[in-house]
Amino acid sequence: MASRHEVIAYLASNDFGRLLEVSQGNRGIFRVLVSLTYDMEDVVSWRAVEAIGLIAGERARTDPASVRVLVQRILWMMREESGNNPWSAPGILGEIVRNSPDEFCDIAPIIVSFHDEEIFRRGVLRAIARISEVRPDLLLQCASPVIGQYLKHPDAITRYYALLAAGRLTLREFLPSAEALRSDQAETTIYHNRNFVTVKLENAAEETVIILRGEVK
Repeated sequence: MASRHEVIAYLASNDFGRLLEVSQGNRGIFRVLVSLTYDMEDVVSWRAVEAIGLIAGERARTDPASVRVLVQRILWMMREESGNNPWSAPGILGEIVRNSPDEFCDIAPIIVSFHDEEIFRRGVLRAIARISEVRPDLLLQCASPVIGQYLKHPDAITRYYALLAAGRLTLREFLPSAEALRSDQAETTIYHNRNFVTVKLENAAEETVIILRGEVK
């Protein structure tokens, strides 16, 4: 069983292969990883969120009940009565659905329902975008009304993920909004491909416009 120190080391070195190996048969791995997801300024926390989804996807094939327990725990943490509202919770759930969409399809609309809570909003929109890469059908009905209201949000990261989700769900009704954002000069930092990267809103808007116009080759 890998120690907490070893798990941190694997995440810090971006060694997901080794982390997945040591997670096999390790019933405490989720507890360790969840405990590492609280610092949004630390790339290790973001990698821990991604790792939870990957491990959950593997484990759901043989022991879906254990992953369902984790999902219920995260949902409890998101509710006010728990007294513990981690920013990473919708991201964790999103990665679980992304990696095991058939088993946890019922969780996708629940994630979306937390969009009006500020602490979760970015994570909800990012989760919508991530799930939509693999199973857009899980979100088309519930996410469309939500995405539109955040394309003009004052927070750049929120606008970015709303754009990303609109493109991945091919929500053509938001083409005018995406076109307007091609002049958005904001830059922001996001987690992508297991590292922090800087993105420009105008570029994201242009990519979304191309998708919504059906111009993707």
